[in-house]
Amino acid sequence: MSHPWHILSYPLASEKIALANVAEQLSSVEEGAIVVLPEYLAYTRDNSLLALEYLVDVCRTRKINVMTTLNLVPDNLPHAEPGRNYNVLTIVNRHGDVYTPQAKITPQSFERVQFEEKFPAMNVGDYTHLNRVTLDINGQEHTAFFVICSDIYSLLLGVQHIEHLKADYAIVPGNFGNKAERAVDRILRRFRDGGVFRTTIFSNPYQVLKDPSKAPLVQQATEYVERSEDEQVIPLTDWDRIQLFKENVAVYPDEFVPSFVHMTGLTIKDEGRLTVGLKRFATNVTIDTYSPIISL
Repeated sequence: MSHPWHILSYPLASEKIALANVAEQLSSVEEGAIVVLPEYLAYTRDNSLLALEYLVDVCRTRKINVMTTLNLVPDNLPHAEPGRNYNVLTIVNRHGDVYTPQAKITPQSFERVQFEEKFPAMNVGDYTHLNRVTLDINGQEHTAFFVICSDIYSLLLGVQHIEHLKADYAIVPGNFGNKAERAVDRILRRFRDGGVFRTTIFSNPYQVLKDPSKAPLVQQATEYVERSEDEQVIPLTDWDRIQLFKENVAVYPDEFVPSFVHMTGLTIKDEGRLTVGLKRFATNVTIDTYSPIISL
């Protein structure tokens, strides 16, 4: 790679297994690397605190930068409700500094509510802002939007004016069900072609099955794609965004999807669809700015 970005994945397993897998991968990345991991390196509150403690230590020791999401009560998230936990973007830089500039706008039904005790208790809050972030990479400043998993939906219908979304990077830490990664690829490609994002970055976990005849719940996907300066821009209209929504998104009544497994029954529809719960469908997203510059 000619850039410092490493787009990594990990197996969909217990939180401890996922963290151990990531720890092994991080042991071999070079100093100064910027590592993007899928959504939810840890999804319960207790294990999120343990994962954060590990990330601060490994980033400071190895002088690397890591991006993922954790279930935390954020210290410096704009517009957060005090004391509320969110599925929050967590960036730890090479100095061990922690930034939380974004939280998930469209948490799935089972993230918002624990429907049954056998399912993990996440109970994250709803967020309403998409915050433009400034990243200082080797002395050069770049703008970025962090679009957490199904928040890609907000690019299509949640944000009114397409020009407000323009940025150097769109970074998508995902945890999409089987085939939804195809919908993500189609949407991000169209936003690159439209000149909205110069570079798109996407990471999804994966499931390893002992029985190869069965379809995994999650398919691995890692992407780092730059739009060339000489590529022709194909304007992205509001009509285009509506069509992308119609072809790539499934909206469901929240109580019909009490778990991740239930959600994957929707992501396999057609050519792959990402999902949004009905209770977050009508969310109006406010574009804002995260004021600290994140030095990587």
